[in-house]
Amino acid sequence: MATKRDATEALRASALWASDSPDDWRAALDAYAQRRDALNHEKLTRLDPWFFDRLTVDVRAREPPCMTAEELVNMVDWKMSRGKVRPNLLNYAKAHSEATVKDATRDAIARLRSASRTEDIPKALEPVVKLKGVGPATASAVLACADDSVPFMCDDLIAVALGNLPSSVRYSESSFVELCDAARRKGRKVKLTASEVERAIFSAACLDKKPKAGAAGAKKRKR
Repeated sequence: MATKRDATEALRASALWASDSPDDWRAALDAYAQRRDALNHEKLTRLDPWFFDRLTVDVRAREPPCMTAEELVNMVDWKMSRGKVRPNLLNYAKAHSEATVKDATRDAIARLRSASRTEDIPKALEPVVKLKGVGPATASAVLACADDSVPFMCDDLIAVALGNLPSSVRYSESSFVELCDAARRKGRKVKLTASEVERAIFSAACLDKKPKAGAAGAKKRKR
């Protein structure tokens, strides 16, 4: 059973995942923007609010919900700012036509909304992963734009929820199903959506990430 902690105590990602205290998770989520910005990552600071505050609204407001080709490119750029940089992925994204992206994302989101079980998620991933250069991790971001019950498949969440998986299966569809199920179960315990669970874990993980050179908080970071 989780014990009550001082509000000023910041939990690292693994400790946060082990906690079932809604207060611990809310504290991490509330500190998200401050900790993200302390990394001094210009692209992350610029694109992260766009993804969570604008793209999700725009995608859901369309009838039917879908993503444009330009949004896919920007989303891939955002994804790389959250993890490993793979320039080829951006080139692949830029090569897709407007119609191709809209059709694939529209189909994926429709399938997600009709899915009654976590096990049905691979069917929702399918239309998007058929696009060249788009794997389950990128596809998870498409689905996360449309529904808060789906987390983005970030490395930090994978590490705490699924452990040290071999690279051959780390970003597979089966791993994403496990990740989604784990995030949803944790979310029910701590009163957050799966998307909020992912952001809280990233917030906690930021405490152990090294700020880019020249960061104002490189010597002393607020937590």
